[in-house]
Amino acid sequence: MTQIPSEARTSPESELAAVVAEALKLADAQLVINKSFAPFVFMLDTDGSIHRGEVPKEIQGTMPPDPLLSVKLTIDLFSGHAENLLAMVAVLDPQAGKTEDTLHLWAEHRSGISQIIRVDFTRKKFLKHPTMSDPRVEAQEPYVWAGGAAPAEEWWHEGLSEQAIQDVFDLVGAAVPFGQDQLGKNGSLAPYGVTTDLTGEIAHHMSYQEPTEDDEVDSEESLQLLTDGFRQGIQSLRGTCVISDVRLTPSNGEGVALDALRLHIEHTEGLSMLLLKPYEIDEQSRTVAFGETAVMPTPARVWSA
Repeated sequence: MTQIPSEARTSPESELAAVVAEALKLADAQLVINKSFAPFVFMLDTDGSIHRGEVPKEIQGTMPPDPLLSVKLTIDLFSGHAENLLAMVAVLDPQAGKTEDTLHLWAEHRSGISQIIRVDFTRKKFLKHPTMSDPRVEAQEPYVWAGGAAPAEEWWHEGLSEQAIQDVFDLVGAAVPFGQDQLGKNGSLAPYGVTTDLTGEIAHHMSYQEPTEDDEVDSEESLQLLTDGFRQGIQSLRGTCVISDVRLTPSNGEGVALDALRLHIEHTEGLSMLLLKPYEIDEQSRTVAFGETAVMPTPARVWSA
């Protein structure tokens, strides 16, 4: 955690500039040490402290190729904290491994300032710092503090029919309550699936496999069995949802790990996305409380080429 000195907090512009400077400093250090980095967010609270959040390992590699969309999706993961923040800056290195790259930063202040900042850089060998260009700043419409619908909910329905959107709502509406019930009863959740067929009927699916000597099943194998089963019956389906219980850990090994429901939703009209719903279980009442849902695109597995 970094503290911004009072002299750097004379205006919203100066506060946002200070957070951007800290974000670029970390990006530079990560490029020196690792040659690349996972997307991350710096968040400025009302006390002038900057907190860092990093995209969990579970969803790295699922970002879309459009850097503007990717950096907004990075912001989405932490937008649930916005009520208690003054500013948020997301940093993305979308072309890691290439000779020439561009850092993309989404910088926003709750006062109404909203910018996309692009910084070209060339990677250096032997632990030398990358050569960076002057930032190119372009004003944007507010996103985090825009009001209205949650940012994470704005992109996925584009290009889908009303029927497809309703199918997705039906899949989530069937999957989440069932998962919540199982978590409350058992404290964990075995992978399972939900589908909607050509008539719109919802069905639940389980994968069956022999447990090991320790009375455990392989979750990854269960997920693959469900996916394979759906692919075999693809001609009779409009949508699928594969649900699992996952542990989200920051890629840098620091910070608090979160338990979450992961829903991989696909539709015959071309949608493939992940929903991550962090949860906590009250030990006494066994009540399951969900946190802010993260929504992002992911490669299709059922309707894959």
